[in-house]
Amino acid sequence: MPVLKGTGYRGRLGIYELVDVTPAMQELILTSATAERMRAQATEQGGRDLREDGLLKARAGLTTVEEVIRVSGGIGTDG
Repeated sequence: MPVLKGTGYRGRLGIYELVDVTPAMQELILTSATAERMRAQATEQGGRDLREDGLLKARAGLTTVEEVIRVSGGIGTDG
C-alpha cells in the first residue's frame, strides 16, 4: 500500500500463507503429525509463511517492516 505523506495507508493488503496439500502433506495430516512437522514440510515444498510474504511485500514498498512484524506476531516468534 502506498504511504500517504507519512500519515498511513490507503486500502488494505493481505499477507497470505498457502499450503499445497501434496501427497506428503496429506500423509502428515492423516497421521496427525505435529504442527512443527507440517510447517517443515510446507517449507520443504517451497511455501512461504505469513512473515515471509509480508517481508516480500515490504521489500516491494507495499507496506513497512514494522507493520509486518506487528501483524505477524512480533519479533522472534515462529508462526
